[in-house]
Amino acid sequence: MQIRDFPIESGSLRELTSHRTSGLPAACYETRIDRHIQGRIPLHWHDEVQWVRVEAGQGVFRVNDEELTLHAGEGLFINGGCLHGAEDRLRSGCVYLSLNAAPAFLLPPELHDAYLIPYLGAAGLPYLRLDETTDPGRELLDKIGETHRLLEAKPPFYEVAVAARLTGLWHGAIAGGPEPQPDRERDVRSERMKRMLQWIHEHYAEPVRLADIARAGSLSRSECCRYFNRFLGGTPLGYVNEHRIRQAMELLRGDVNVTEAAYRAGFASASHFIEKFRLQTGMTPLAYKKKEAREDEDR
Repeated sequence: MQIRDFPIESGSLRELTSHRTSGLPAACYETRIDRHIQGRIPLHWHDEVQWVRVEAGQGVFRVNDEELTLHAGEGLFINGGCLHGAEDRLRSGCVYLSLNAAPAFLLPPELHDAYLIPYLGAAGLPYLRLDETTDPGRELLDKIGETHRLLEAKPPFYEVAVAARLTGLWHGAIAGGPEPQPDRERDVRSERMKRMLQWIHEHYAEPVRLADIARAGSLSRSECCRYFNRFLGGTPLGYVNEHRIRQAMELLRGDVNVTEAAYRAGFASASHFIEKFRLQTGMTPLAYKKKEAREDEDR
């Protein structure tokens, strides 16, 4: 299954994709990064844990304030609650498998206190890189592929086989990573960044000032700028413009015209919107709307 775009709750950045297959609280899908709006997967989070295996190309994955480049054959474990996103900066046609599972499904309840709760969402274990050149890494990467095939084919008793592989993947993540060491500073940074992004997602259609964003994170304006540079490699107001463009693109894929999309996305004028849209996408909003309409007819 190819996921082209997934919805994100505007007020919390929580991904709204249903990570379920039939009765299982788990799902695995294949996605190509450059087919998402703006050609990347924006920073977001969800309660489920996630495993990634790159199938083709090269992707840059961000987890909280760290950045990792993964090539075909490599993978990544991302803990629940961590901000994460992905880009295909080299336009390599990066495709990856994303396996998501509800934490409670990973182990029997009797083992939660010892082997789930201490590791889940731990600030000291936000991610684990999976290296195909090592035996443990290769075993985990194979399990991701096996789980994907089981969820696609649904052979008899596949639910039991999926549950067993998820348990193995979780064991590999906690046994192959560091002991969870509570990192209060990292946790505070992540929560402040979430609050600032949430505020933008709630207020992007209004006039937005740097001071407003900084206040949402209980930071000074200069510290707010440092946070955005560290987490996103950009500026707070630059992110506001990018998010407005993303919202406008979603509107343009429907029945909304260019002028209405501009105002509903928070731009002061249609001309300013057209200028920013062209800088972000390399085309005008009208050209984008026509392109999307043609692609919809072809699908």
